[in-house]
Amino acid sequence: MHSALCKPVRGSSARTELSTEQRLEVAAWFEANSAGLPEAVRVFLSLHLTYLVAEKNLSKALDAAWRELRRALHITPSSEKRRSNRPTLPLAERTDERQTLEKGIARGHELADWHDKLKGRHTKRAKRLEKRLAKMATKAMESVLVEEPEPLEDIELTEEERAASRAAAERFANNLRQGTDAGADPAMKSVNETLMPGGAALLNQTHARLPADIPKELDEPRVVKCLIDSRVRYDFSVTVTRIELDVEKKIVVDKDGTRHVIAASVSEYGPRRYGVTWGALATLAVLVGQFAMPFNRLSTLFSTEEKRFTAGSLSRMLQYVAQRLVWIYLELAEQLANAEILAGDDTSCRVLEVTGFSPKTEKPPWADYQTPRAAEQSLRRCEEAQKARLRRREEGDRAAKRTPEETPSLGALIGCKLPFESPRKNGDGPKEAMHVTVVSGRTVADEPSSLVVFYRSHLGSCGNLVESLLRTRDPGRRKLVLQGDMSSTNLVSDPELTKHFDIRSIGCSAHARRPFALHEEEDPVHSSFMLHLFLGLAIHERQLDDVGRNHDNVLAVRRGDSRILWNDILELAKKMADQWSKATKLGTAARYIIKHFDALTAYLDDPRLEPSNNLRERMLRMEKLIEGSAMFRRSLEGRFALDIVRTVLQTAVAADVPIHEYLVSVLRASDEEIKAHPARFTPRAWAAAHPRPPPSTTPAT
Repeated sequence: MHSALCKPVRGSSARTELSTEQRLEVAAWFEANSAGLPEAVRVFLSLHLTYLVAEKNLSKALDAAWRELRRALHITPSSEKRRSNRPTLPLAERTDERQTLEKGIARGHELADWHDKLKGRHTKRAKRLEKRLAKMATKAMESVLVEEPEPLEDIELTEEERAASRAAAERFANNLRQGTDAGADPAMKSVNETLMPGGAALLNQTHARLPADIPKELDEPRVVKCLIDSRVRYDFSVTVTRIELDVEKKIVVDKDGTRHVIAASVSEYGPRRYGVTWGALATLAVLVGQFAMPFNRLSTLFSTEEKRFTAGSLSRMLQYVAQRLVWIYLELAEQLANAEILAGDDTSCRVLEVTGFSPKTEKPPWADYQTPRAAEQSLRRCEEAQKARLRRREEGDRAAKRTPEETPSLGALIGCKLPFESPRKNGDGPKEAMHVTVVSGRTVADEPSSLVVFYRSHLGSCGNLVESLLRTRDPGRRKLVLQGDMSSTNLVSDPELTKHFDIRSIGCSAHARRPFALHEEEDPVHSSFMLHLFLGLAIHERQLDDVGRNHDNVLAVRRGDSRILWNDILELAKKMADQWSKATKLGTAARYIIKHFDALTAYLDDPRLEPSNNLRERMLRMEKLIEGSAMFRRSLEGRFALDIVRTVLQTAVAADVPIHEYLVSVLRASDEEIKAHPARFTPRAWAAAHPRPPPSTTPAT
């Protein structure tokens, strides 16, 4: 048995298939004889027990054993070290601005040298593999052993190749220095991609003095000097505060003898008919819109023995917040429509009101805002109902109270500006798939704080929402850059819009890279090489952020260093397209780069553009959090409320305003004033009207 296990099978054309019983027999033999085996043999064979005794998931157990075996033999491939495994370079202590800049450039020099040398090893390994494949084509397949690709660490570079890498690194460092004498340009700053920013929590500060007690055991102690050692402790808790308000009411009789009841206003604390404060509404909006907390979980968290909150009551509170913010939401849509650069993406979402709808037997729940015309008619009916109530009140009908028919739905308010239902391109009726789309852009091109992040749930795609925005765009702003993943659903297809506006579509490098990471195991040599090239592009952008972007260094790095990498990417994509058919994932990914190469590299010649569409994709990750925690929204109105709250919150993040303070301030404002002048209440306008004091530079005592 032992000799059979040790018999070499290299080059053997016969392959014996082991049954489950035979695998268990081998495992049993090892357990019975392991004590008598040499230590090295025992350790080596023990690594195989994982899959020998596996009853299910044999492939997974074999892969795990294979990885452990490679580690034990010190031949772990670079792909298991997370592709090229960017080196950890120590950051020196920061001093003045010039020294910090030079250290950032030095770090970029080291990264570029490391990346270029490793790129050379990738290139050599790929060429050796191509020679091996060419050799295989001339021999019988069954007589040739396909060996594992050699590790990158074993590939040596010549002195000429090392010198070329050092020269490339020096060129990159010089490009980073371009224009740095004038300092970083704020207009070139990358957008803030923070989903859950710090500062959403309110910070309260208290101070306590702790006296030092002298032990009684000391013999006649005398205090020579008293020192204060400052220490900090943070306490966080979830509290529900009950506020009792004694509302004074006065009965007043005027000169005509008419009695009036006058009560003090509670508007300073919270809205009418809601038993919570403005601060509670702001906290609820942040937890639901920013952190995707489901209502059922929040109701359990906030309920006490005295007060029970239900998911329904919390949902109505968020609906109230959305009703107050809807005018700001529509104002942000109008401002976004005039941005010079728009970027967007979409993903599917679930609403029970839509998935449970039967078009053959039911009227669609969105019938009141199915089209902009239907939405306008719905708003007109609300106005007529309100006028009818006011007439009854004037006629002396004291029982005439406000009815739900007077309150316009969020769907109708939004539907007048942005259609909910989009037609199919082939003209065969409206679309049926429910999507949430996010589109972002700077309302002022040179100010990152003017970024608007806009959410919209609708029956359509990203391209449909962009078309809706462009219909309200200033006709004089003819040039537009639109960034996406180059899918037809993300592009503008309306012939009237494409005729009037000069729309330039650019691609997303992250979308081009992703398939090679997902399917790396299918072609580990070429895929890992491709991932390493994309890593170089990421290093370029990261170092520009660290050093400080300006017009000169961005163009120098992109047109020089990044352009070289993109040419390498194109060359590698062409090789992979020859080896992989378009029916495979890698073949499709390679052809995508070839087809959209100009769109993918458009950012190289325009310092305003970003190489990827990551911001929009990160904004949509919240949808996956919602699906994981809350699964769905029951109604379209709830979905629209979430869109409104998230749009205002994420735009406030970009404007760098204190979110909680901003929400409380807006909710306390008059609804009529917000409706009449929504531009005054956008996050950026609010920040301008409420300047924050500069951070204190007084040293702590």
